[in-house]
Amino acid sequence: MTRFAFAAFLFVALLCASKSASASSHSTALGAPERLEVPGAPDAFFYRPHVRGSRPILMYLHGRGNNPAEDCRKWAKVGTKFGWVVCPQGPEDRGNGSRSWNNDSVTATRIVTATVDALKAKFGHRVHTRGNVLIGFSEGAFVAMQIGLHDPVHWNKWLILAANDQYWFGETAALLKEDRRRVERVYLLTGENDEVAESTKRVGAMLKAAKIPVRVRIRSGMGHEVPGDKMNATYRRPLLWLTEDQEKKTKK
Repeated sequence: MTRFAFAAFLFVALLCASKSASASSHSTALGAPERLEVPGAPDAFFYRPHVRGSRPILMYLHGRGNNPAEDCRKWAKVGTKFGWVVCPQGPEDRGNGSRSWNNDSVTATRIVTATVDALKAKFGHRVHTRGNVLIGFSEGAFVAMQIGLHDPVHWNKWLILAANDQYWFGETAALLKEDRRRVERVYLLTGENDEVAESTKRVGAMLKAAKIPVRVRIRSGMGHEVPGDKMNATYRRPLLWLTEDQEKKTKK
């Protein structure tokens, strides 16, 4: 190899390494989330998608006492590959950034709807109005299971973390049967050491009985909550499965 050829080879190799390092750094070193003013509700936090075009919303509903801004940062590590990561805040301020939904799905529905409207008003056609992904953890799982059940048009893909069959009551079976043509996919996930693990399995059985496509995963060695450094390993495949139809449409 001549000196010129070797120098050219070395330049290309260094350029590729630089791009790889930059991409890696971008995926791991996220800044603070942007704030979204939501009329009549607390500000929401959000991250823009790292992909072009019109993208779905991944609406994350936090657990009781959790910090929505910090949760949003964790979800951005995996979610921005698929769409807008949006994290509204529950109505109760518990101090130091922590919030609660007060087990109030009516108020939560109003906040979620207002958050979508505010995001759509700010970014227009870049944001999907329908066919979005609803993600709920713990108390947020309760809220997500109510919203998804009653509004499957806007939220037809659910990722429910620590689901509990006691979160559904009344005419749930009838509503699920009505929803089966509109809810595309549901993924239920929690740890084997979580006290609601068996309840999560029962939710999966209810969805299967209603003929709604569902996957249930009880992760070994895991408890109620996933550590921040395990986000990609835990949630990337569920999100791929939930959004794969959208990905196919985007690539056409």
